[in-house]
Amino acid sequence: MGSPDSLDSPDSLELDELMPWSVRPLRTGRSWVAGPDPAALRARWERLAAAEGAEQERLFRPSRSRTPHTAVAALPGRSATGAGTAAGTGRFAREPGDCPDPVRILHGPFDEQWLLPDHRLIDAARPELWRVSDERQLFAVEHGYVPQAQATGLAPAPALSVTHLLPDGHSPAGRPGRIRPLYRRPGAADPNLAPGLLAVVRARLDPEATPEAVLAWTLAAAVPTPSGCRVPLP
Repeated sequence: MGSPDSLDSPDSLELDELMPWSVRPLRTGRSWVAGPDPAALRARWERLAAAEGAEQERLFRPSRSRTPHTAVAALPGRSATGAGTAAGTGRFAREPGDCPDPVRILHGPFDEQWLLPDHRLIDAARPELWRVSDERQLFAVEHGYVPQAQATGLAPAPALSVTHLLPDGHSPAGRPGRIRPLYRRPGAADPNLAPGLLAVVRARLDPEATPEAVLAWTLAAAVPTPSGCRVPLP
């Protein structure tokens, strides 16, 4: 197998070459839509829905992308609200509907939190991730390169983490990392692997190799570099 000393050799590939499809991380635009306690999120939502006018604006914390008057398509897979519209389609100021059930997300490598899945409240929810998120999906999250960590002489921190939860992309490196779903479609269909890669792995290493096995190798071998994540080949 390759090593960090040979990351510029043909035995090492950029992560983009192995898993071509990546998505920028979520950007909520307001911190109150996520937290460790789903009951607290429901209470915040109910308070916002009950407020009016300037008070609702203040609680909402508007941005260029979202205000209480923003009309936006619902997130994929979200159920209807009590107002009879898909969650997130009506302007919040006019028809907030019922509070959507908070969903689990991964905030950083190890911090599981909850998020209000209302597209009206999230600046950049990345609907393409919600569309492919199901019980079979796995997400690889890049952590970025930390020069200070390399200067200590210690082994580099893991370049990636993998989760079945929808990740927000928060990174220990201080800037959000890109998110790479293992599958391009729900139901574990259409692996997000370079064309022909799985066939080569099966021919050379293991005839029963799965996309999950390729991801496991990538997770174990990937190394952060200033130019991006690289993966030594087995």
